[in-house]
Amino acid sequence: MIYGSSIRIARESRGLSQSDLSKLIGVTQATLSRFEKGGIEVTPDAVAKIAQALNYPTSLFERDIRRGGESSLFFRKRASMTVKNLSVLESKISILSKSIDEMMESIDIPELRIPAVEPSGDNTPQEIAYKIRTYLGVPAGPIDNIVSLLEKNGVIVMYLDLDGMDKFDGLTMFTTNQAPVIWINRNTPNDRKRFNLAHELGHLVMHLRSEDLEKREDQKEIEANQFAGEFLMPASQCKEDLFNLKYKDLGMKKYYWKVSKAAIIYRAKELNCIPEETARYLYVTLGRNGERKKETVQVPIDTPKIVKKMYDLHVTELNYSEEELSDITGLMPNDIRSELLDEAEVIKVRPNKIQLKF
Repeated sequence: MIYGSSIRIARESRGLSQSDLSKLIGVTQATLSRFEKGGIEVTPDAVAKIAQALNYPTSLFERDIRRGGESSLFFRKRASMTVKNLSVLESKISILSKSIDEMMESIDIPELRIPAVEPSGDNTPQEIAYKIRTYLGVPAGPIDNIVSLLEKNGVIVMYLDLDGMDKFDGLTMFTTNQAPVIWINRNTPNDRKRFNLAHELGHLVMHLRSEDLEKREDQKEIEANQFAGEFLMPASQCKEDLFNLKYKDLGMKKYYWKVSKAAIIYRAKELNCIPEETARYLYVTLGRNGERKKETVQVPIDTPKIVKKMYDLHVTELNYSEEELSDITGLMPNDIRSELLDEAEVIKVRPNKIQLKF
């Protein structure tokens, strides 16, 4: 069976309009529209042409791919993106989420261990962030391997190559099999990636499993930022370090805390370690030195491993060929390599269902 909705999502993931694709496959736009709406049967010849034009295996269109439900792609992020870029992003993530689900049929990933906690008057986002650090056993000081921390506790992390989408930072979405995935823009600096991961963790903890349907989306963004600031730089651990902050100290503080210089200035002001005037001076000096857009001093970040290990285990333990994995994931081999693969050590075990260990 061919799903018309999957054809539409695949088309949108490539940034093509119905008019664009109809010309490529030699049918009228009206015919393609009926294909996508399920109004007429898609012939095998048409499926083959669509697959070739979009560079997807035909198996992709045999899957019922749907848009994700509740996610952390809230109003501020939607408003800053064009309609076309938003469509490409959501479609691409929908397809990759389905690929992850298909591989999870044979492989267990770590169980989600991160609790859901709703903010309240006596339980602020900052207090929740500190409690989550304690719950996850994070030692005092900066978080060295934030990706590994999330993946060990059941959150899949994926970096996306998104040329021309610099306004996208990240989002969190559950797959159909209810696996939480944090999607991060690969093309952002590592300090920004780290903050975005902490921000998305805040959404996962406080909002995505919440029963509060009335909270404004801009308020959720504020709470996620407050969570991220405390999660990465707990007040009780950084306040003394940031007291009387000087511009010459920013590089050293950034390298230690692994957040941006701008974030350090903001945190110092937020904790009353420096007055408003000093914060303004530091921001202006960053700008004068050309560091508001691209800061000096780079920080490390670890590489996501769960999905790469899942793929490698299909090859090494389940003996799937590249062609079979293309059929399973609904991705062509070149997209598998660019979207799913990275260097990762494979943990070999042989139960009925393979398990990933961290």
